[in-house]
Amino acid sequence: MLDLEEITARFRATADYASTRKLNHRWLGALPGQVAALAREWELELGADLETDFTARVSSVVLSCTGPLGAASLKLAADSYALAEEVAMLRQFAPSGRVPGVLATARGAALLEAVVPGTPVEPLPEQPTPAAYARFLDDLHAVGDPDAAPRRIADWLEVLYGWTERGGQDCAASRRISAELLADPADRVLLHGDLHLGNVLASDTRGLIARSPIACAGERCFDAADYVLEGWDRTVMVRRRDELAHEAGLDVDRLDAWCRALAPLGASRSNIPERISELFAFARGEY
Repeated sequence: MLDLEEITARFRATADYASTRKLNHRWLGALPGQVAALAREWELELGADLETDFTARVSSVVLSCTGPLGAASLKLAADSYALAEEVAMLRQFAPSGRVPGVLATARGAALLEAVVPGTPVEPLPEQPTPAAYARFLDDLHAVGDPDAAPRRIADWLEVLYGWTERGGQDCAASRRISAELLADPADRVLLHGDLHLGNVLASDTRGLIARSPIACAGERCFDAADYVLEGWDRTVMVRRRDELAHEAGLDVDRLDAWCRALAPLGASRSNIPERISELFAFARGEY
């Protein structure tokens, strides 16, 4: 069952608590009643809390549950508009078979198909092969209407660079590279937009599954870059770049440029000095 005290303690320990205190204090206080009402309405038997995400961008809680439609995940978010956008984009991507199905929605809540085992692939010792990841990207990018995207890739990049620069990172070189790419656009599809490997789940029956899109309209290499940059060092990154470009039919030079533009953003999220060093070296083209 929902342990509000434990979830609140986790939230208060995050760096973003002060900036979102008022909104999230109200939201956390209302959570038990909201969960109980949804459990009654949707006939759910609640399980453990699977995930909490308390950041300046979004605060959410995901609970395991079972109901008339089988195993599911109940996602609740402080920002109901952000969750409604996520649900709309999951429905756009649904024909690909590469996202969880949306089973039901309410304001600030969504009941999603359970992904089994649903383990994020980021920490797995055996990572997806470039061929498997190319199939995943091909399926994801073959559906959805880029004109339905809530933002363009340029808008999302401005947010990402802004967050990184407020953290003290210099993004001038990244901005130059991405500006050159955007000035000479390639293909245009509906992008997931936040496809780091923590948002890619392993499914026993459907292979790789994407969750939590922050969708935008742009070129495929943007989503592909995260897989390359998850390589531990430059040797692995270069190998992933070349093999993924080949398997997915991507322009390797454009993929390389997007990787160099986004590498400092990945470095800003890491706390491992060796990995930070490798990402910055890749961003400088030292490989």
